[in-house]
Amino acid sequence: MPSTPTTSPIELIHRAQSGDVVAFQTLVSTQSQRLLRGALTLCRHQQLAEDLVQDTLLEAWRSLSRFDGRCQFSTWLYGILRHRFLKLAARQPLQQLPEELADGLPDSGAGPTGAAEVAEQAALLRRAVSQLPPQHRLVIELRFLADASLDEIAATLDIPLGTVKSRLHHGLEKLREQQVFVQLSFCSAESRSRQL
Repeated sequence: MPSTPTTSPIELIHRAQSGDVVAFQTLVSTQSQRLLRGALTLCRHQQLAEDLVQDTLLEAWRSLSRFDGRCQFSTWLYGILRHRFLKLAARQPLQQLPEELADGLPDSGAGPTGAAEVAEQAALLRRAVSQLPPQHRLVIELRFLADASLDEIAATLDIPLGTVKSRLHHGLEKLREQQVFVQLSFCSAESRSRQL
């Protein structure tokens, strides 16, 4: 039975657990871009991040029978992503903070002058975020660059939800002190309201 727009995620999960590859593909199709952003935030290298997402999805398919619904499917995937990342990090050193950190900044559309302003804002943002303590920086990057929910960040970092909220709050306060919080304009109004 093909999936329809009205097929619920729970139904897709049950079908995928029964071996329906199409149902699994439908489930992960809505998560793959967010997983990729999360992987990029963790490993800071495009090819490694793509490989990490592929490993995560393969592991999710193999482990799908263990998904018990106690958390959201996306949170479960982020947990797998984190474990795969830790295995990768143990095998090889990872890259430093990439220039692509602010790829999510909106295009000003104002020609060369606007592009220069965006580039300058991106550089300020990269500098400010890179100067945060690592625990704050990672939560900020996952929240605003990977668009991960607070639950997904908790699963990815294997820390309590309250710790995620605290680190996010303190990280944003540090950015406000540096007067660069306004540069987080690449964050949608919706996701900004979700984090508060």
